[in-house]
Amino acid sequence: MVQVGFEPKIAFICPLCNKEVELVYDRFKGEWASNHANCLSFTVVRRMPKWPDPAEGPLVFIGLESDFSVRETVEGLRTLVREESEQSKQRKLEAGVKRLESKLGSAEKNLQHLMDVLKSGAFGLKVFSGKGISALLWKSGERYFGIVKNEGLPLKQQDAILATDNVEEAQRFAGYWLHYWEQSRIIT
Repeated sequence: MVQVGFEPKIAFICPLCNKEVELVYDRFKGEWASNHANCLSFTVVRRMPKWPDPAEGPLVFIGLESDFSVRETVEGLRTLVREESEQSKQRKLEAGVKRLESKLGSAEKNLQHLMDVLKSGAFGLKVFSGKGISALLWKSGERYFGIVKNEGLPLKQQDAILATDNVEEAQRFAGYWLHYWEQSRIIT
């Protein structure tokens, strides 16, 4: 039972900027959110994918948005800007567009450092490829595990999996999904 006014949250130090991050559960959206602007984004994964046995992994995943994913979001926001008639809301949306555009290239730039963070096992990585495709990558024991799925499909449906004890393979896995749509894929 939860008391009135109780706000569940997870607090930790950001592995990139070393500032405190608070992830707060938004019960209306049904998701965890962080106001950790101009740095990394974080997400909570409460149900780990199932292998032959339930997988163990971190609770908090660092979000890495591919440039394709950022551009996809920016296009959606620009459409909203054109449709919005209220000036104050237009300005807020335009500020969001500028903030997102500043993220272009940051995932690639931070990947090596975040792979070092992944080695600790304290955080996982969630790579947003775009068009609803995302990859989870985490360390459990001495092995690295990765799974890719289309967000529109059930949790049991995976597009790719990885199990390795080689950190370079894990980094190639993350890099592949960061650049998935740039690799001559047919975009529908």
